[in-house]
Amino acid sequence: LSSREAAESKTGWHRAGTDVSYYANGVRRRGVDQYSLSFTVEATHDDDTCFLAHCYPYTYRDLQVYLHGLMMCTTRRRVVRRTKLCDTEAGNVCELLTITDNPKMPGFAGKKAVVITARVHPGETQASYMMQGIIDFLVSDDERARELRERFVFKLVPMLNPDGVINGNYRCCLAGHDMNRRWAKPHGRKHSPIFATKLVIEQLQRETEVVLFLDLHGHSKMKNAFIYGNDARILEDKFPSLREPSSPTGDP
Repeated sequence: LSSREAAESKTGWHRAGTDVSYYANGVRRRGVDQYSLSFTVEATHDDDTCFLAHCYPYTYRDLQVYLHGLMMCTTRRRVVRRTKLCDTEAGNVCELLTITDNPKMPGFAGKKAVVITARVHPGETQASYMMQGIIDFLVSDDERARELRERFVFKLVPMLNPDGVINGNYRCCLAGHDMNRRWAKPHGRKHSPIFATKLVIEQLQRETEVVLFLDLHGHSKMKNAFIYGNDARILEDKFPSLREPSSPTGDP
């Protein structure tokens, strides 16, 4: 992002750079190979300030503006309930969305549950764009979205690590921990979004069945769309059918 171009021509974030390379650099730490990223960026203006980002930014404020707009839409807010999942260590709100038919009614009327989370790693902004796309689809008038709302209750945590996003961390929370490695025993204060999300899942399991838990990430090397899961056979069988029929074949 060039400050001069943003001011003079309203040009925002855009792809730039040449000679991009990501490679094993021959250094090993704790038995793990280390990698280096190199690239060339040419500044085209004098007296300019340029900002570089791994991917298009998606800030905590971006999320708040998006959710505000979502709840201002009369038709969409009929199928969405926005609540606070918890407060983070820094006192920021971690959001929780419930999407289904009649989301304010108690109970689930026989519906099974789907839980979707994103941005436990703050630097993986791709996850927020995927999450926003999922939300836009689930609240839409698309016939498939209406059927999903009739059959399931969706619990979504759009930003699991607000503190990390706000403070510019790439992978950690304010405690310096990778919260994606704290699911087994999260600390109630240091890892409050993970702790609270586990409570939500446990409550759902008591009241109904959680048929899918999906955690959205970006990746430094992998391309296209791919899934990691706890049963490779299911992924191999089901993943091709999950793609949109008109989409190009990607890497499973």
